[in-house]
Amino acid sequence: MGKTVIKKNTGCIGRSLAEYTDRWKHLLESFPFPVCIVDMDYNIVSANKEVHTLCGTIPDENNIKYYQLFHNSDRPVENCPILRCIESGERVETRRYEPHLGKELIIKTTPIIEDGCFIGVMHSSIDITQESNRELIDVYSSAISEMKSRELRAKNGKDAFFNMLEDINESYEDLEDLFLKLVLVMVNALDAKSPWTKGHSERVSMYAEAIALEMNIDQDDIKDIKLAGLLHDIGKIGTSDYLLDKPGALTKDEFIQIKKHPAQGAHILKDIKQLRDIIPYIEYHHEKIDGSGYPSNLKGDKIPLGAKILHVADSFDSMTSDRPYRPAPGLDFALDELTTYKGTQFDPDVVEAFMKILSRSQKSQIG
Repeated sequence: MGKTVIKKNTGCIGRSLAEYTDRWKHLLESFPFPVCIVDMDYNIVSANKEVHTLCGTIPDENNIKYYQLFHNSDRPVENCPILRCIESGERVETRRYEPHLGKELIIKTTPIIEDGCFIGVMHSSIDITQESNRELIDVYSSAISEMKSRELRAKNGKDAFFNMLEDINESYEDLEDLFLKLVLVMVNALDAKSPWTKGHSERVSMYAEAIALEMNIDQDDIKDIKLAGLLHDIGKIGTSDYLLDKPGALTKDEFIQIKKHPAQGAHILKDIKQLRDIIPYIEYHHEKIDGSGYPSNLKGDKIPLGAKILHVADSFDSMTSDRPYRPAPGLDFALDELTTYKGTQFDPDVVEAFMKILSRSQKSQIG
């Protein structure tokens, strides 16, 4: 079978790429990173607000060339990914430093094909300037871009392509499914750091979800709490393996390093829009009702309910799991601790809800 010939001729579809701008706006704004549509003459015909955030306000995005905005040049620059995409007709992925923006970017360009004609490029970029966030953002951007690329390749003709754009709910479902898989990738990366942490995040997520259900919390909030449970220790990616696996007690300075992980987790996730609502749960899951917790010494109602739930779930799993410095104290010890410190370390309502769950579980096992 011969290779399909793609014509580089915008006239073959009878209308310009810019005429589709309004329909593309809704799709572009759903992306959490800069995305724009560029025609065959390098004109930006549509750009989401993240492009404005990256490059500064664009006075008239329909009257500016791509290379003027991104490269501060009056002509396409050498190795420009859009130039390479237009010349080859194929998807281009590259990592490059943009001196004009002072940013290092992951850039992906995908051809837009209509009726066999190559009429433009979809261009996305991810800022990876901060080295500490490079690995997670790289995984995230690659996963999202690959999903959209597969969708575009799978569509056949302009009707199917525009049906995909109009069916935004389905796109959101696909993004959500992919995003949850990405979360599990990050959790598995954390688990791989130490055999003692394997499975901990998933168990905390399971306990937290059960508590939230018992407390009749809103379904959307339950989803957030479950997700926060998976990611509550993600800040430990930046913690030394030696500290996570140390067989003896931590020194004062070592414990100070461990106590940084909630704030580190919040920092790692702060630029991912889908996680903004759960970041306080992650940052404050070691706060205590009496104000003696960390990192901010929050007290009572100042602590978000999701963080209080994670604190109980996290503490219970820690007390019923082995650690390098001690064997698991066990279920009875965990129950005594939750009861003893209810109202000082743990929220009383959260503890009561969890006790009901555990009591039902024990009765069912006996029965």
